[in-house]
Formats: sequence, C-alpha cells, structure tokens
Amino acid sequence: MQSLCLRDGRRLCVRKWPGTGSDTLVLIHGLMDSSEGWSCLDDSVTCTRIAFDLPGFGYSDAPSLGSVQGYARDVADGLEMLGVTRFTLVGHSLGGAVATALAELMPERVNALVLLAPAGFGRIGLAEAASIPGVRNVVQAALPLALSSRLIVTASYRTMVSNGDEPQTAVIERVTARGRGLVAGAREGTRAIVDAGRSREAFHRRRVRYDGPVYAVWGDRDRLVPLAHRDGVRAAFPHAQVDVWQGMGHDAPRERVDQVTELLETAAAAGRRHGTQPAGRRARRQRSTVVAVRAVRGGPLVKRPLTTAG
Repeated sequence: MQSLCLRDGRRLCVRKWPGTGSDTLVLIHGLMDSSEGWSCLDDSVTCTRIAFDLPGFGYSDAPSLGSVQGYARDVADGLEMLGVTRFTLVGHSLGGAVATALAELMPERVNALVLLAPAGFGRIGLAEAASIPGVRNVVQAALPLALSSRLIVTASYRTMVSNGDEPQTAVIERVTARGRGLVAGAREGTRAIVDAGRSREAFHRRRVRYDGPVYAVWGDRDRLVPLAHRDGVRAAFPHAQVDVWQGMGHDAPRERVDQVTELLETAAAAGRRHGTQPAGRRARRQRSTVVAVRAVRGGPLVKRPLTTAG
C-alpha cells in the first residue's frame, strides 16, 4: 500500500499487485468498498494491477465535496504521480462512473474501458431517497451505528449487493472495522451518484469523449443499478458492447470472478489493437464526439509513505 499526497494535502492511497506482461489494469471500486476489494482477482489475473482507495474510503482522506469528476481528477493525479501512461480501466458501481469520467479526462491513455454495473448512466432511486432532506438527517445519524454492526452490514449486503448470498467475511470485517470513518465517504459518494444522474451533462444525456473499446456488464438480478441504465451506456458510448449476465446481482468481481477475468483479458486485447491505430486516426474519431472536459491542472505532486498497515 502506498500513500500519495494530493495538491491540497489530502492523502490518496493506492494498492499495487505486480504482474507479468505489458498490460496494466487500473481498478476503481464502488461505494463502501476499497482497493482491498479487488484482491478477489489475485490468482486469476497475471498482469500488473493498480487499485485506488477513492477519497473517503479505505485509507484515503475524504473529499471536501463528493463528485464523480472530482474523484476522477484525484485518480488522474495519482496516476501522474505513479508514472502510469497507458492502461485498461475498470470501474465497479460508483467506480464505473468515476472510470468513465477518467476515460474522458485522459482518453489517449486508456486502452479500454470496462464497466461493471456502473452508476452514472441514469438516476438511482435508493441514492436519491437517502438524499431527501429529513431522510438524509436520519440516515446520517444512523450510519455510524449501522456501519459498525456486523448484523446490519451483513443483512444489507445480502439483500442489496450479493444477490442473497452470504457476503465474504473479509468484506464485512473491512466495513465494520472502519464503520464510523466511512460515514463521510458514504455521504459524499451518495451525493456524487445522485448528482451524476441528475446533471444536465450526465453521461446518459450525451456522447462521452472516449472512442476506445468499451465493455459494460450488468447482472439481471442487480437491485442497486437498474438494468435500464444500459440505454444510458449506449447513448454515451454507441460503440460499447453491453451484456447482461443471468443470475448475477450487483457484485460481479466477487460473484463471477472467472467471467470478469475473461472479460478483462478480452478488453486488454482489444485495447492493444486500439492502441496500435495511428494517433491521427484516433484523434479524428475523438473529435467527432467532442464535449467540454476540465483538464487536470498542473502543480507539484509528492509521495509519502503510509504508516497504517493494510
């Protein structure tokens, strides 16, 4: 685990798994998860993997205000610090929205984009309900206790995420061990999901400025991100390959690790082919879907060691 210092002094943490070959995967987790969640790929993926703790989760400091674009800029800064120039980008749930924003921010560096039940391509009723004034206050008051309770976290995960299956013990232990510390991250992550669905510049309302290979997957039993959001992905990426996996809930990386591994290999191979296209051809294709993108601003970036074990 490595700790990076962002320009405003916040800590952004990253976990790396060395591998073989020239491919690199950049992995972005979902709400209430962390980079540790990608350890389920340990034995099945042999290339180099880099997973970030999004601000407010894992060991990263919370953002001042949660937004999909803000998370993407933080990860982009982290990649600059690490010297990562080209990669296949993978995002799950909230991480899917962040990965989409990141692909638009640095399209020439992303070989391929893989979205696993991504948020950001439509409105999500549960997140919006939790953001209603009054309801939000109750949720905020209850979260510290709820996130520290193994019983509540297990029941919530089984009901909403794991398609009725018993969640992995390590997942429950990670959440409950950091329960109170996750409150700010949960609040700002929920805010980001709600804003991403409602915004006039939401992904599902326009073409996203990224023309590389895109693969999106949902489970037909997903209870968090509606299957109707497939139409939002197709609007944003008309060239995307969109699939629904039967019998799967919201948590593809843990429910279908073999299928996810195969999908990542397919995406990486497609990304290598895309990366060999002449730069001029890629640029012409990207100009056909131009939208306004806020660039990462320059500034000093430094590294520092992380003293917390993880």
